[in-house]
Amino acid sequence: MNSRYWMIGLLVIMAIICSAALALVNIKTSPIISKNEEISYKSTVLDVFGVPYDRENSDSVISTYDARITERKDEGLTLFDEKESGATAIYISGGGFQGPISLVVALDGSTITGLKIVSQSETPGLGARITEEEFQNSFKGKVVPKGISMTKSGNAGPGEFDGITGATETSKALVKILNKGLTQYFEISGKS
Repeated sequence: MNSRYWMIGLLVIMAIICSAALALVNIKTSPIISKNEEISYKSTVLDVFGVPYDRENSDSVISTYDARITERKDEGLTLFDEKESGATAIYISGGGFQGPISLVVALDGSTITGLKIVSQSETPGLGARITEEEFQNSFKGKVVPKGISMTKSGNAGPGEFDGITGATETSKALVKILNKGLTQYFEISGKS
């Protein structure tokens, strides 16, 4: 009988020690994780505008962002204005095939000048190819006053992009996310 209480007591003590250790690790790493997320977010916005910065220096990312970018909310849409060029970008997100997809799209009037995926959880090797530089660069120069569409022809027109082979559902989800965000932006800004 005593050995049973002794084992229960030992398990309780071990659980308390392990919980305290995990809490301490969480407290210590939480600010580091938050800063890394901030740096990743801000560097993505700088990249979509093509603003140069020192990628190795996190303080450079933050200071360049603060000096060159104005972030604002307008009717639930996050907008970024690049101070020197006057260019605008929008942050949009929505449901992908496997999970949420978030991206930043830079626009000059109704033409896409840059697109960067912020986060995604699509299938590695298939839908996750939306994070590849080549795919993201394929959106540059697309004229999208009436939205964007996907093609599989390999010969995309001014308002079309080539879908990813084997990731049709991710490509379709990206069309929906982009069109919803672009429509909202054009309604807010009065541009088309």
